[in-house]
Amino acid sequence: HGRDPALYAALCPHLRPRLRDEFGALLLDVGFLGRWWLLEEALRDCDVNEEEFGHLPEPLRRLDPRDLRSER
Repeated sequence: HGRDPALYAALCPHLRPRLRDEFGALLLDVGFLGRWWLLEEALRDCDVNEEEFGHLPEPLRRLDPRDLRSER
C-alpha cells in the first residue's frame, strides 16, 4: 500500500505486508543435497490412475525414488 490512500491497512504499521510473508508466498521449494524438500513431502501419497499406465512394459511401470533425483 502506498501512503496516498487513507486506508487503515495502508496506515497501520501492524497490517503492512512483511517481507517474510511475501517471500513465503513466492517460495515453492528448497532444493539441496540432491532432493526437493517440500515437494517430496507434498507428493508422497498422490493419487495415480493405474489404468493410464497399464499399457507400459513392467520396467516402466515401476518407479524407484532414486529415479526422481535431479542430478541424473
